[in-house]
Amino acid sequence: MHFSRFACTGFLLLSFLLPTGLCHAGSMETYQKARQQYDLLLASQKKQLYRENWKRVIDRFDGFAKRYPAHSKAPAAIYLAGKASQRLYGISRKKADIVSAVSFYKRLAASYPASNLADDGLVLAAGAVEKHQKQFANAYLLYRQAVDRYPKGDMARLAKQAIRRLAAYAPAEKVLAVPPSSVGTSSVAPDKLQLKAIRHWASPEYTRIVLELNGPVRFRTGSLPGNPAKGVLPRIYIDLQRTRIAKDIDHRISVSEGLLRQIRTGQQPDNSARVVLDLAMEGEFKAFALKGPDRIVIDLGTTKQAVLSANPAEIRSLPTAKGDPIAKVLDQTPEERQPQGRLPEGGSNRLRRIVVDAGHGGKDPGAIGPRGTKEKDVTLALARVLAKRLKKEFGCQVILTRDKDIFLALEERTALANRIGADLFISIHANASHNRSVRGIETYYLNFSKNDKAAAVAARENGTSLKQVGDLEMILFDLMANSKINESSRLAAEIQSSLVGTLGRHYSEIKDHGVRQGPFYVLLGATMPSVLVETAFISNKTEERRLKSSKFQGRAADAIVAGVKKFAKASRMIAAK
Repeated sequence: MHFSRFACTGFLLLSFLLPTGLCHAGSMETYQKARQQYDLLLASQKKQLYRENWKRVIDRFDGFAKRYPAHSKAPAAIYLAGKASQRLYGISRKKADIVSAVSFYKRLAASYPASNLADDGLVLAAGAVEKHQKQFANAYLLYRQAVDRYPKGDMARLAKQAIRRLAAYAPAEKVLAVPPSSVGTSSVAPDKLQLKAIRHWASPEYTRIVLELNGPVRFRTGSLPGNPAKGVLPRIYIDLQRTRIAKDIDHRISVSEGLLRQIRTGQQPDNSARVVLDLAMEGEFKAFALKGPDRIVIDLGTTKQAVLSANPAEIRSLPTAKGDPIAKVLDQTPEERQPQGRLPEGGSNRLRRIVVDAGHGGKDPGAIGPRGTKEKDVTLALARVLAKRLKKEFGCQVILTRDKDIFLALEERTALANRIGADLFISIHANASHNRSVRGIETYYLNFSKNDKAAAVAARENGTSLKQVGDLEMILFDLMANSKINESSRLAAEIQSSLVGTLGRHYSEIKDHGVRQGPFYVLLGATMPSVLVETAFISNKTEERRLKSSKFQGRAADAIVAGVKKFAKASRMIAAK
């Protein structure tokens, strides 16, 4: 769960104000060779395992910047040296590597303040300091510098959101008056905010905790190391400002599943509530807020590469909290759609488990067509067909997040996929538009959304406003390194192409709206390639009729299976024939 991949890939298009005539004749070639070596390293997972390969790239970029400080590519070279150092830290977990990354980012901002990459350097440094070094006050000051120096820069919005999040760490003389953080405003009076319930579920290397609230709450997180000699466990704490703890919450919950050993809650003298997670061992964590209803999600993970290879009975036998929704999902899933027996022997690239998610359900009908068709019904019908055909094609284990008309919170869907060690996550939906003539297909994967149409779709599927979708950008900024972005984009492309091609042979006016990026709650935190497929527009009378047709559902399912097959072959998850 690293803070290492940011949406800052446009540096090759930048031009800087420094004169190029001062550069050595072969300087551009030197830079290009360093960049080429870096690209080759990124393309080879095997090469990435060796420290000397990373150090060679870092030293080349660093050497170029020192030798040609006036070159237009010097800022980019320092930027890439920082990125490479941070990527190396993601593999090595050595403190020196993240310290090196921060040093490069700060050097970029200090040496080239007029560069378009200077604000990126400050925000990257702040992010690394906050997430990896846990130096929240220093991180606050770096974010503050980014806003003060570059108020109109492309990183200003992200920096401002971070400043609000870390306001508690601001120097006393510079404490900002900020509204309650996270996701929007609430009609709940500040003195009535309440922690209503705590839910949790886990696998050996993944744990998700959800704190249910009655309104948006400003919060901060931190971690403390353990002391084995004194029997003190490592722990994570979440402070909920101006929040009371509901009377029926147990203040000490024994868990003993996955990383989690105990959850403790306590009311603080300043009227804040503290939630403490006692862990079996130190791990990584991230926390983010969601709305509808308001809750804070904390994901814990280990650096171990253990694979969960349990059959359904073993999965159910894992210690769970009362009313664990993941156990309920497994109980409600018919046996033919549950994992059957142990995983087959073989390499880690084998396609073993796929989770198919039928969008919406229960009290959440999704979009409703002009003839009254509910999105939750057609997505469930299509998901059932798809699950059967995926199992038939690949012989793998396919699980539906829901096989009935039940409500599942969005974060529970990816939690299921993470818990059972799924290899792919496919969420099925039907699109909608105010313009009822619009029709077609589009497939999404999790990422920043700079497209208004993509943001509008995400707002509808998330059940939240466009402004709140914008608030998700800071969350995505943190999670991108762990959400299999590149693999998800390839999976989305294969499914989109197959759907358009297959359905286009049988139906008129199949519009290709392409592959898009969007901030979808249902994909947040997924640790495998994951996509959201908008199969047709339920708001269009013609496509509403098709969505209800078993023939259309079968053809759409076959197309998705074909797309998954192409992706799996290219990813060597199945053997090429």
